[in-house]
Amino acid sequence: MGDDSADQWRRADEEVRKNLPPGVKLIRTLRGHTDYVGRIAWSPDGRMLASPSADGTVGLWDTESGSLIRKFKGHGIVYSAAFDITGRLLASGGVGKPGIILWNIRTGQILRSLNFGATCCVAFDRKGEKFAGTGSDGMLHLIDIKSGQVCHTRVGATTPIQSFGSTERYLMGGWIKSISFDPSGNFIACGDENRAVSLWDVSTNCLWERKGQHTGDVVSVAFDPDGTAIFSASQDRTIREWTTGEGKLLRTIEGHTGSIQCLGLSADRLLIASKAGKGDNTIRIWNRQTGREIAAIPEPGSKFWAPGLAFHPHMHYLATVGSDPGTPEDDPFGKKTLRDRVIHILKLDYDALLAQFATSTVAYTSSKIVLVGDSGVGKTCLGWRLAHGNYKEHSSTHGQQFWLLKQLSKQRNDGAQCEAVLWDLAGQDDYRLTNLLFLDDADMTLMLFDPTRIDTLSGVEFWLKQLNVGASPFGEMQTMLIAAGSDFDRGTPQLTQKELDAFCKQHSISTYLPTSAKYGEGIEELIQQMQARIQWNDKPATITTETFKQIKDFVLNLKEDSRRLEVILTPEELRQRLEKTDHTWKFSDDEMLTAIGHLANHGYVTRLKTSQGELRILLAPELLNNLAASFVLEARRNQKGLGSLEEQKLLSSEYTFPELEKLTEAEKDVLIDSTVVLFLEHNISFRQIDPLNGRAYLVFPELINLKKPLIKDDAPTEEGAAYTVSGAVENVYASLVVLMGYTQTFTRTSQWRDHARYEVWTGHVCGFRQEAERYGELDFVLYFGVNTPASVRTLFQSLFENFLERHNLTVRRYDPVVCSKGHTLNRAIVRQKMSSRVEFAFCSDCGEKIMLPKADQTIHFTKRQAEEVEANHWAADQRSQFEQVLFRLKNYVTEQKIAVPDCFISYAWGNPEHERWVERSLATDLQKAGIIVVLDRWENARIGASVPRFVERVGKTDRVIVVGTPLYRKKYDNNEPMRSFVVAAEEDIIGKRMIGTEAGKECILPVLLEGTEESAFPYLLQGRVHADFRKSEDYFNAAFDLLLSLYQIPPQCRVAMKLRESLVSQRQ
Repeated sequence: MGDDSADQWRRADEEVRKNLPPGVKLIRTLRGHTDYVGRIAWSPDGRMLASPSADGTVGLWDTESGSLIRKFKGHGIVYSAAFDITGRLLASGGVGKPGIILWNIRTGQILRSLNFGATCCVAFDRKGEKFAGTGSDGMLHLIDIKSGQVCHTRVGATTPIQSFGSTERYLMGGWIKSISFDPSGNFIACGDENRAVSLWDVSTNCLWERKGQHTGDVVSVAFDPDGTAIFSASQDRTIREWTTGEGKLLRTIEGHTGSIQCLGLSADRLLIASKAGKGDNTIRIWNRQTGREIAAIPEPGSKFWAPGLAFHPHMHYLATVGSDPGTPEDDPFGKKTLRDRVIHILKLDYDALLAQFATSTVAYTSSKIVLVGDSGVGKTCLGWRLAHGNYKEHSSTHGQQFWLLKQLSKQRNDGAQCEAVLWDLAGQDDYRLTNLLFLDDADMTLMLFDPTRIDTLSGVEFWLKQLNVGASPFGEMQTMLIAAGSDFDRGTPQLTQKELDAFCKQHSISTYLPTSAKYGEGIEELIQQMQARIQWNDKPATITTETFKQIKDFVLNLKEDSRRLEVILTPEELRQRLEKTDHTWKFSDDEMLTAIGHLANHGYVTRLKTSQGELRILLAPELLNNLAASFVLEARRNQKGLGSLEEQKLLSSEYTFPELEKLTEAEKDVLIDSTVVLFLEHNISFRQIDPLNGRAYLVFPELINLKKPLIKDDAPTEEGAAYTVSGAVENVYASLVVLMGYTQTFTRTSQWRDHARYEVWTGHVCGFRQEAERYGELDFVLYFGVNTPASVRTLFQSLFENFLERHNLTVRRYDPVVCSKGHTLNRAIVRQKMSSRVEFAFCSDCGEKIMLPKADQTIHFTKRQAEEVEANHWAADQRSQFEQVLFRLKNYVTEQKIAVPDCFISYAWGNPEHERWVERSLATDLQKAGIIVVLDRWENARIGASVPRFVERVGKTDRVIVVGTPLYRKKYDNNEPMRSFVVAAEEDIIGKRMIGTEAGKECILPVLLEGTEESAFPYLLQGRVHADFRKSEDYFNAAFDLLLSLYQIPPQCRVAMKLRESLVSQRQ
């Protein structure tokens, strides 16, 4: 260490000390890592600290002197480290082989190495018997310390976690980012990127509880030192406290203005500490008992989730990963973070800290009440009466709206303010596609029906199935059956009181009440019943800052103001309005936007983005919901039965939507853009390009009305497994159609009403159809080409089942049953027998007695098959995000009036897989982004096509993409005779541009698909590769960069950076 470095570090420490709050003192700073530091850990005696780092090492520090004892090297990137209870062993988890290493602290030797793939976190139990590791494969591995044997493996995409009757439930794969043993060593808590906190029983290998109330990745979990509670921290900027036994949410703590990276609890149960990086850059200390923030410590951080903090095991010290003041976030090339490379050891004065408050806080809780029922039963009239105390005539609700019910609001004994929100949902069938996108966590349901209708309760039964899965996580959801309209309003009821009571008892409905919004009949009793049934004292409180609460109250009052003209505000406009209410009020933009984010999570507002990535705040979220419903209505009206909207007509406002009539052009643009992205994000629709005219369409699979032709199929098929799914089934069919087509293996080739067909590149056929639909229940059947191999069938079936599991459904599978003579049993009989738990059936053709398979048997995979399933999952998720990016990029290009280039794709025929990739991936994606693509297959399909015309058009294109492969190089070297004229023309066009001006050279964009530059390209193109597509996992980033080059959009453009960031975050 030189004198200059020592002086620089001394000044940095002095700067840190200047900014520390009362009660916090910097003892020392540990420096030595060359990349960000992850989950640090104290040794049990507190004399050593382990620091895992992305530089590939784990540092072992003497905390008394601050000296580095040794560095352990064995990973590529190290995320996590943990000591065993004796302090003699150290486990580390990271990227590269092996994923987990067990070290001897004294000698530095590797005792065991375990390869489970990239490992995010490691932890030891306090018995000294086991340790656990988790990673990117979504698996939790429990390992015996002495033998090194794996005791249990849990949580995989194909691993059953809990049995519900005859149905196995599965969790999706995904990064588990944090684990923690409880003090007894009997339970493990996990936090994952699926936004959930899970609690596992170590001895039984069973899931004890799983809660998913966070709205961002759960990056850190920790048990209370006495084991009675679990704390979780999330990228949604909140900390949540749960009971261990029931998994009940006790409270939510708000205050951070950026994604939280880590949390910790002091051993004496007095303090909570949390660290947030980019957008916040603080360590915050909270009073464990009250949830109030008592100190905020400036700590410049990175955008990564791994950097951590840790309380000393028995002294008042806190170690935090951080940065020297003034450290820039990234290196000059933007490829590596410069922050989170040092460790600060802080001494805490508990008396001073607990006696102060860093910010003024308030507590509140809210209850969501939903009005549901068929169209025309009077939901909106009843909602208005409850909210305003008088009657007003309303037509059928279009989409959704909501009101604050002040007569149900109160203040709890602990000071928490209680707010009740009433949601009114449209009842028409056409709105069911959109209603369930915005409805979850309901505490109470008012189930309305018209007692005079003949099919009185049919709509009620539908909603009962939908809302059962969205029941409140804070206790049993209260459901009340409401007759909307008394005898004075409508006439004679169709059901007797006895029949209604029996229905309520059968469906666990708490009460039945007849009402009349018009005459006020039953309204007071309804309000009293609602007051009695909302369990305010059992609901978790949210501890928030006074600033957050003030912003929330202002926005809610602004929403209620009938004089309000604007429905969409910029952040600057919102700030100006807030400041007008109190000129002395000081708050940061981060505080304001975080408060808006929390409001959005509760459904009060919606955050929108313009085509340039600028934030807008929609004060009326129902407007977005209603516009989404109008999209569905318009798509249903498609005269050809295609269930689609033409994208250009949509963006140029050629469709008439009532929600847009009073809005400015800018407001219309952002609402249309956001609605399209909403459908793409939830996989309810997909974008399809007509290659002959380049027109883009937004297609809704649920609305396609084309019947499958009755002509004989060229590829005969046979049926596979059948499924019955029940629960919230709206949008399930649509998302299955979309996601299966987004995988990297299966390409959607045809679709009809309730029927989708796919192929793999070898031409083998797979597909599924929806056979029947009942209220809250669907039947599906898979089918395959008779020559489709078993491995392809297994992959298709596994992906189908796992995509089903993304919905909270009850799923029953019925495999085909064939007798010894080859007769297939009727599927309806198999369903009936298995549902009745009968173990055998008789063949209707030959009478043979056949034992039925066990319901829902687990599909077993080889390691390679499991990897293929995981790769396709990843590809589907990436494709879903990429489709949103393509749409936003095209919209940005249109609004900015950027010139749209036409582009010829030069490639080699002869490899079917490469030909398929060029046409169905690269060329199609370029078209989706608005590029005019010239492709031989498409040009030859046009009426009047000819080779001379094709060559002439190629010569006039603005850009040429050359897809490099060894076959392409051979094509030029050999000048194949059958296509010699076209090949010569291509070579001439490329050659002239490459030996011409610099502008001409820039028009040629070589991309590498296979081989090396030398083996894949002619000499003139070598050394000029614009994109590398050799690895399938790099496709989306490479394609995006290629699009920027084609449009000549600088990579530093703000919109480009935001779109690329969304791709990277999805990939991570």
